[in-house]
Amino acid sequence: MRTLAISILNWNNINDTINCINSLKISKFQDFDIYLLDNWSSNSEFEKIKNTYLNENFIILNNSDTNLWFTWWNNFNIDLILKKDYKYILLLNNDTIIPNNFLWDFIEKIWKISDVWVFWPEIRNPDNSIQSIWNKINLYTWSSKRYKIYDKNNIIDYISGSCFFIKKDLINQIWKLDDNFFAYYEESDFCLRTKKLWYSINIINKWYIYHKEETANKKDKPYYCYLMFRNRILFLKKHSNYLQYISSYIFLIWYLIILFPLSFWFKNYKYAFIWIIHWIKWIWWNVKI
Repeated sequence: MRTLAISILNWNNINDTINCINSLKISKFQDFDIYLLDNWSSNSEFEKIKNTYLNENFIILNNSDTNLWFTWWNNFNIDLILKKDYKYILLLNNDTIIPNNFLWDFIEKIWKISDVWVFWPEIRNPDNSIQSIWNKINLYTWSSKRYKIYDKNNIIDYISGSCFFIKKDLINQIWKLDDNFFAYYEESDFCLRTKKLWYSINIINKWYIYHKEETANKKDKPYYCYLMFRNRILFLKKHSNYLQYISSYIFLIWYLIILFPLSFWFKNYKYAFIWIIHWIKWIWWNVKI
């Protein structure tokens, strides 16, 4: 059985998906299988991907007849992966490019580390600038921050969800991604659940991948923001204490007081109205759960 199982989702983004797979195909390290699922894409994208990789036995293809979001379909792939004897699982965004030597060097490095269970590399933009190295959450101010410089003394809260490696045995201890998140903050939740059980997470920052973040985000900015803020509230409910929860809501109210007046100030009435609808939706969703 192969060492690594890679989970990739495609949703109306066939060009990036093919570029990602092709970067893996020419990788120096080839001891992997790709679990590729098409999430109800239009324009027959699944058939096009299937025809492109018809004779590739290392790609396990599936498609769906409904959009069940990032977490649900990654969990579907993880269920398939758990039935096989892999050592590592890689959750990989389809808008990433993997350098030729990356998997070979990265797997060789993490193979020697026994006390860390979640790993990730440095994430770079296509222009080679640093996008993210490590991330920190402030549960009192309802905020998170990316850092582009790493020191071994930094206390890391969570990793970038665009590329993270998990030791397969960890899934049996903390379970899979939380389906309630749909998309965004699911990796943060996974990492904090990992740390609460005293399993370590760590960056291997001498190696990097490229991530075209703009294609993964914000095609519909109000809805993207709806998911982000909806999931922040869910995240706080799961991981904050009472004081942190109250403090975060104070910052949320301050944010709303600033945001909406600015929207109307610049006479962007249509945009402000869409924002209001999404605010109501995510507040109502969090009240219900």
